[in-house]
Amino acid sequence: MKQWNGLLQKEWVQWRVQIIVLVLLMLTGLFVFPTFAKVLTAGEVPVFEITMIISFVAAGACVFVPVIAFATMFNKEMKRPDLWLHSTASTSKLIGVKLFMAAVMGFAYLLVPVVVVAIRYLFTSHPEVMFSELLFVGVLLISAVFLASIQFMVYGFFFIVIDQLLKPFLKGFSIIITIVLFIISARIYGEVMNSVFYERFIKIGRFDLLSIKSSNIHIQYENFAFSNTVLYFGEIAFAIFFTVGLLYLAITLFEKRVRL
Repeated sequence: MKQWNGLLQKEWVQWRVQIIVLVLLMLTGLFVFPTFAKVLTAGEVPVFEITMIISFVAAGACVFVPVIAFATMFNKEMKRPDLWLHSTASTSKLIGVKLFMAAVMGFAYLLVPVVVVAIRYLFTSHPEVMFSELLFVGVLLISAVFLASIQFMVYGFFFIVIDQLLKPFLKGFSIIITIVLFIISARIYGEVMNSVFYERFIKIGRFDLLSIKSSNIHIQYENFAFSNTVLYFGEIAFAIFFTVGLLYLAITLFEKRVRL
């Protein structure tokens, strides 16, 4: 545990300035842009609605934060792999700390739009949405974006490892082949999800998120509406097993083929 905490502390010291600066920039932008947009629309669109729209877009964009953050951390270390990998820590710890740090960064940035919307709500006179409704939708949004971002991060890590495996043989062309492999794998994954097998054996255990709330979840703006809140236990289990399996495979490949 001490070793893990030490590695995590190292990551925080390396990236804390960038994290704090980006959080402050996001806060400033999400407060300033809606106010500026309201002026441009001559006050026809409420500032709270503009804030909701911009914050929704910002929260959605956060789905890519963990994978970008992890790739940045990983590539920086791989410039001097002899220093990074010359450690008593296992590969799982070295990679795991970076994955965890990247996930925390994604979650922190994801909370910024939520905080901005909450503050705007408190200082907006008679907003057209109930707090309980806003809270419910906010929880759904944060959960969906964060879980998707974790999946993207693991997928990104896997293909980063593939690139590292190909680099000794293909040099600069390895990234091109990796991108081609990613496109092919994405196409195959899409075919599997649309297959009869997937429909029959994976999409089982149907449940609707709206069932845990008595009233319909529909924000009273044309820009926001939840039209599909149906999930399947089978799909969730499949996504978890697939993501964990891909993570284990990526770490194993990195350990046996990349780490010297």
